[in-house]
Amino acid sequence: MQHKATYTQGSIFSHITVLSTTWAIGLFAIFIVDLVDVFFIALLGQPALAAAVGFAGVGIFFGSAICIGIVISIGTLVAQSLGEGAEAAARRLATHGMLYMLVWSIQITILTVVFAEHIMQFLGAREETLAFAVTYFTIVGASLPLLGIAMAGTAILRSAGDAKLAMWSTISGGIVNAILDPILIFGVGMGLSGAAIASVISRLIVVAVAVLGLIRKHDLLGRIDTSQIWSDFKQLNKIAMPSVITNLSGPIGASYATMQMAKFGTDAVAAASVIGRISPVAFAGLYGLSGAIGPVASQNVGAGQFNRVRETLIAGAKFSVLYMVPVAIVIFALQGALISVFQLEGDAADLLRFYATFIVITNILFALQLCANPILTALHHPGLGTISNFARDLLLAIPLMTVCAAYFGAPGVLAGQAIANAIAGIATFSVALWLSHKIENGWGLDWPLLSTNCHPVRAIPSGVQHRGL
Repeated sequence: MQHKATYTQGSIFSHITVLSTTWAIGLFAIFIVDLVDVFFIALLGQPALAAAVGFAGVGIFFGSAICIGIVISIGTLVAQSLGEGAEAAARRLATHGMLYMLVWSIQITILTVVFAEHIMQFLGAREETLAFAVTYFTIVGASLPLLGIAMAGTAILRSAGDAKLAMWSTISGGIVNAILDPILIFGVGMGLSGAAIASVISRLIVVAVAVLGLIRKHDLLGRIDTSQIWSDFKQLNKIAMPSVITNLSGPIGASYATMQMAKFGTDAVAAASVIGRISPVAFAGLYGLSGAIGPVASQNVGAGQFNRVRETLIAGAKFSVLYMVPVAIVIFALQGALISVFQLEGDAADLLRFYATFIVITNILFALQLCANPILTALHHPGLGTISNFARDLLLAIPLMTVCAAYFGAPGVLAGQAIANAIAGIATFSVALWLSHKIENGWGLDWPLLSTNCHPVRAIPSGVQHRGL
């Protein structure tokens, strides 16, 4: 099947908007089901259950972050092959990328399941909440390979310009999850375990839709090439390792935030769990934007159109503002309804009010980092993204959360995170803008300090015909 490098022509802002929106719709379907999970669990009338989902969610976040780092590598290499017009290389990299994902995700799954109780205890779960958290974490965590393949499949679809099928694969999983949740939680009487099993089945559906699309529609998955697999794994490693390290800073920061929240009691953790489900739903467009920028920028890097890379970064910033302002207004207006729906009282209700009033709007600045990091990776400098994330989550967030929590209690944990996100967003965006400008004006991609010349043309076997994907 012939493809073409979709994003090397036409309006950058249009590409960003379409790709972000389609991916956001798919993500929204998944995130809204996670929010519904918490709603159904709240109906069971046990605050310990909602807190358990909060603790388990942080543990699951670690595995997801590793998979996202690997997905960045797969998507970047496939998209750059598309930009170069190397269809055979794109197919091979997509196939080997899937295998690479399985190798890592299976190992991580074994470790996390074996040490599930220790992980939940480390995060602060105790007594009844600990037992619930371990149950949920073990079931959902065991399906990490499914999540990894689902993420990789949808990323390759977006790299090939098929944002619509990527969207429908995630929507399909969300629909199945929404149907199974009440059946397994209430109808079968499985409670928290039912919610976890529904999540696993939904991941399986996403894998089926995405993989079938890659095989039948795009012919982007084939047989393993044993003569090229190790060289491709090395290419994947060059981006995946710094990307994984970059993404692990997020779970580390989230773990510390959860431990800080645990000091203020089960109600605070339960409220944070609700906020942790509201945020992805509200910010689905920003996460969609982060995923959209990578394929657009990478195709243009592969085509040598560096002016369009800088335009991609600026278009992402514009999209962030246009998206976040109305979202912040809506969440502020709905805070009372959210408190009522999720049956929050006292300090828990106050924490959600603080979040809706003061924290949500600050994500405009956090979005700048979500725009910048994919640009840094596409320009072969993922190390800069690693530095920015660790500076945000370790050098800034942890001390800020500690100080703010000491003075202001649980709301201080949220405030500390928000301040760190804002500072890192402004700084990282400025670096990405500077780097894209320098490369546009003739500075090579292989600047040695923090670069990864991740996709040299010599990696494509001789004799491969280059044509548009």
